[in-house]
Amino acid sequence: MAKILKTAALALFATCFIGTAAAQDMGAAPSKIVLEAKAGSVMTSAGGEYQTVGVGKLLTRGESMMLADGSSATVVYYYLDSDGDVIRKCTEKYKGANTYVIDDSCVVAGWLPGANRGGAAIIIGAGLIGAAILNGMDDVEPGPLSTGPNGSISHL
Repeated sequence: MAKILKTAALALFATCFIGTAAAQDMGAAPSKIVLEAKAGSVMTSAGGEYQTVGVGKLLTRGESMMLADGSSATVVYYYLDSDGDVIRKCTEKYKGANTYVIDDSCVVAGWLPGANRGGAAIIIGAGLIGAAILNGMDDVEPGPLSTGPNGSISHL
């Protein structure tokens, strides 16, 4: 019973980190960043004056995006392979009056299609190896019980 509890506890501990490991940036910058949707006034600046932009505008890292009160914008980060096919994409939604900096910190959730699951595989593999090691350890069970001459129970 103790082996089963140890294995289950270790597996539960490992799965706590799957989403985080899978969602980590895999070191590649997005191939393109696009303003996919907007409502209200959305303006961008690459260091000069802010200019109104429309849906479909290609954005660059470091560019500032300013939203007016009641406005919203959806920015999609595309990660492409060498053939130009989408490996994964990540969507960020911005809402409300504020100025935002476009960077490559968009993180795709690990359970969504297209997420790179390399980090999650490492975490799961380590958890399984640890569970196997714990499962293989000998639990020292007490020996049979017997009553002594005074009627007390003692381990042999």
